[in-house]
Amino acid sequence: MTEKQLTGRPDPTKPTESVTSSGGVVLNPDGHVLILRRKQEGTWVLPKGKAEPGETLIQTALREVEEETGLKELKVIRQIGLVRYIFLWRPDDKNYKKTVHYFLMRINGIEQETVLEPDFSTCAWEVPSEALKMLTFENDRRIVRSIVD
Repeated sequence: MTEKQLTGRPDPTKPTESVTSSGGVVLNPDGHVLILRRKQEGTWVLPKGKAEPGETLIQTALREVEEETGLKELKVIRQIGLVRYIFLWRPDDKNYKKTVHYFLMRINGIEQETVLEPDFSTCAWEVPSEALKMLTFENDRRIVRSIVD
């Protein structure tokens, strides 16, 4: 197995666990969307992550965006929608049935530098039309399309 093959198609012979996550479509003052590139798989994604016990969906989204990007004091505008998918996570040898809730967020007008988690190699602030071309997964593209439609 190469490093790039962390995820795969669901395997019906493996156990399945349900996971709830939250994330954000983060806009800067110019209306550009923040997207992140995963280091090992090279995929372009939106920031998101797993909910901790006792957190609300908004708290999870804000915490995860901050952990993955270093951006703080973001303003949540509204909930955008959710996506559901299932995948095999090879390191755990387990399927995950994931639900991700996305929120539209804006930087609160203060200059901030992104400081990425080690899982990410780079980030980009793109106009929504360019972000749609770069994002790897249709679920992420659908979420970004929902803010411009």
